[in-house]
Amino acid sequence: MNAVVRGLDAAPTLGIASATGVDARLVLAGPGARSLAFLLDWLIRSALATIYMLLASWLLLGNFHFDIGPDDDTLWYLAGVLPATAIYFLYHLILEPLMAGRTPGKRLAGLRVLTPEGQVPNVGALITRNVFRIIDSMPLFYVVGLLFVFFGRQHLRLGDLAAGTVLAIERAPFLEKLAVQGEWRAARQRAAALSRRRGSDVDDALQVVEDYRRAAHGVSAARMSKDPGAAQSAEYLEAVYSDLHDTIHRPARRTLLVLLSLMRDQVPAAMSAMRVHLLSVILLFIASAVTGAWLVYTYPDLIALFAGPQLIATVERGELWTDGLLNVTPSAVLSVSILTNNIVVSFFAFCSGIIFGLGTFYIMGMNGLSLGAIFAFTDQHDLAGRLFDFIIAHGCVELSCICIAGAAGAYIGEALIRPGERTRSEAFRAAAATSIRVLAVVTLLLLICGFIEGYVSPDPEVPRWARVTIGVGYWLFMISLLRGYVFGRSRGGDPVPI
Repeated sequence: MNAVVRGLDAAPTLGIASATGVDARLVLAGPGARSLAFLLDWLIRSALATIYMLLASWLLLGNFHFDIGPDDDTLWYLAGVLPATAIYFLYHLILEPLMAGRTPGKRLAGLRVLTPEGQVPNVGALITRNVFRIIDSMPLFYVVGLLFVFFGRQHLRLGDLAAGTVLAIERAPFLEKLAVQGEWRAARQRAAALSRRRGSDVDDALQVVEDYRRAAHGVSAARMSKDPGAAQSAEYLEAVYSDLHDTIHRPARRTLLVLLSLMRDQVPAAMSAMRVHLLSVILLFIASAVTGAWLVYTYPDLIALFAGPQLIATVERGELWTDGLLNVTPSAVLSVSILTNNIVVSFFAFCSGIIFGLGTFYIMGMNGLSLGAIFAFTDQHDLAGRLFDFIIAHGCVELSCICIAGAAGAYIGEALIRPGERTRSEAFRAAAATSIRVLAVVTLLLLICGFIEGYVSPDPEVPRWARVTIGVGYWLFMISLLRGYVFGRSRGGDPVPI
């Protein structure tokens, strides 16, 4: 069992049970260290995005002033704006898994994301903590995240609670040059080498195990010592012992088996666990859509609550706002723009479940009302059939994905309301781990939806039968994927061992 105690300078320290009988200790980062790391990362990602934009402007546009020519819009958006935006917003999401729980800012600040057991989190946990940045950053300047960090005993933000991670101080790099015991420096280097080439040399592995045993004795003696002059050496030994503990207990990463298990077993199991929530969200969406349609049929002027003046004027002229869409926006740009919007809506429907599910139900209800109202409004002007033609190819899966994301958010909300025998934080963490698997598949499905909505849906040359075939066929593929049949799952089949 982990226990939080106070270490040097009153910093919270997490004790980790060890087979040696001597607990390893992680010094947890406080608000100041977290803020410094975030500020450094913000400066780095802002600088990288800005530098990329300047280089792209010079290479693509021939100037540093972002003067875009009439024929450069698509190229600039896809090769200039889009990559720079990805650099800024996906910085943490990509770098933390690649750098084993670090980012450049965290490395400079001497911090690292770990599990409470002192190990590097798996990719799913690192993605989860970054998805919940959406809530941590609200309403602005990370107010929610800072409140959790300031008032939490372990200084964890909401994303850490969802992922089951902590932000620890990496003490060894800062104490390396001051260490007087060269043997422990060598032991730490052997552990780092073994982590990079796990399983390639049995003798090296046995030597690291022996280093771990000797470090345990050294740490135990240092903790009982009353010599004030040995504090610095003891602190370095504590850090080395934590590194050795991480190296020995870190599980092997079998990526292909993990992915197979995710798609074949874990996602279907998660869908089964949240089936009641999915049914509730679907019924809410349908009821909201019917209500929105009834309101506009009964009180036509209420369409102003659901649509802007330009859309209303376009429909009243007997046209759809989607007419000639490809003449205004190229398919590639349209696909990326639609994809981004759909993913953002899905992620908000998911993350807003933290408000005990109320945020999820609000988002789903408002989307249902808007869809029903707009369909009723277009039907009043004999345009519902054309709107159906535009939506059917992508809408079956797109709307389903948004409902599934909403169900995942409601699943988290119920875990907070009814945690059962677990604490709320434990129930929240378990629900987030289950639902994030579904959200990963939803994101993949929305990628293809964006392509369909950019290339097929607005193309007037595509006949209705082809649109229906694409929409229904892709929807059936989605059902098969979420049920695990695409990867050979049978009813009652055994999970893939990992």
